[in-house]
Amino acid sequence: MFLWLGVGAILIGAAVVFLRPAADGTTGDAAPEETPAPVVMQLLPSELYAVRTGTLSDTVQITGTLVPARSLSIPAEVSGRIDSVKFRVGDQVPEGAELATIDVETLRNRLEQSRATAEATRAQLVLAEAQLQRTTDLVRRGVSSTSALETEAANLSQIEANYTALQRQVETAEDDLSKARITAPFAGVISARSVDPGTYVTLGTELLGLVDMTALDLEGGVPAVHATRLKPGQRVDLVVDGLADHRFEGVIDRIAPVAVSGTRVLPVFARIENTDGLLKGGMFASGTLVLEESTDGIGIPADALREDDEGSYVLKITGDQAIRQPVGVVRSWNRGRVVEISSGLEPGDTIVALKMERLQSGATVSLVGR
Repeated sequence: MFLWLGVGAILIGAAVVFLRPAADGTTGDAAPEETPAPVVMQLLPSELYAVRTGTLSDTVQITGTLVPARSLSIPAEVSGRIDSVKFRVGDQVPEGAELATIDVETLRNRLEQSRATAEATRAQLVLAEAQLQRTTDLVRRGVSSTSALETEAANLSQIEANYTALQRQVETAEDDLSKARITAPFAGVISARSVDPGTYVTLGTELLGLVDMTALDLEGGVPAVHATRLKPGQRVDLVVDGLADHRFEGVIDRIAPVAVSGTRVLPVFARIENTDGLLKGGMFASGTLVLEESTDGIGIPADALREDDEGSYVLKITGDQAIRQPVGVVRSWNRGRVVEISSGLEPGDTIVALKMERLQSGATVSLVGR
């Protein structure tokens, strides 16, 4: 039993059914309501992070100038005229090599004269000793007076003193002659030459500069706030101006006890081996000083870590879903840029690396740009 109520409606019993006009103008059954399609968020590879184990570290920037680890300014230790200078700036010299000589003949003559004078005085000393012995015998026999014995004893004491002084003169002349031959105290490179043959020099005149280039020191500075974390042996990774394609590694050798006045910068000295000879004194270097590090840890970008009422978590990509993954946090590294994770993630997992407020747990994602 039905009753027609007008266009598009039929009364069946107590119910009213509206008929939708068909495409041809006729009426049909009511259309079901359409379900909206799920929203899919697209993610770029740069917005994701592949979890892996590695070395985690805290570092601080360090810059400075390279200087030879060993350098020496060689002065004249005796006065005289330069006889020879055997090396020029840039020459390699072995340890013990003769670098220069100062008026050797004059010093040798002075030594021979001192030796001759000392020998003559020694002969006088022998004679005075014999004379004292004879006078002593005569006094015992009562032939000579005690005053003669005292005179001979005083004469002997004077000659002994003269002989001692002359022996010291001989030693000084021998030392001067040895110092007239300037030798290299260590193997290195001539870095400076201030004299030529014929130049007259006095005691203390700088003759040559010698540097050991097998190792250099980086004279750098670190903010004093890191002073308590600095210690000898820490690694320094460096890039040197002019050698951008090379990486150099050194270790902290010394740490100054006082910051530079007015700067709050603490001087530190890092030793860098220079076995290949690429580094030169005066080069500028910059890099990082490793204050602390941990091996085989899982670190993720700090921006990947999220917090809610239940604790710390990340968004882990599973299939085409971003899933909330709780994680345990150990500490932060690299000045807060990296967070070490103790649980919740395994190497090979993929997580969202950025703070994307619109992306929430359970969202459907699509990876693009691969």
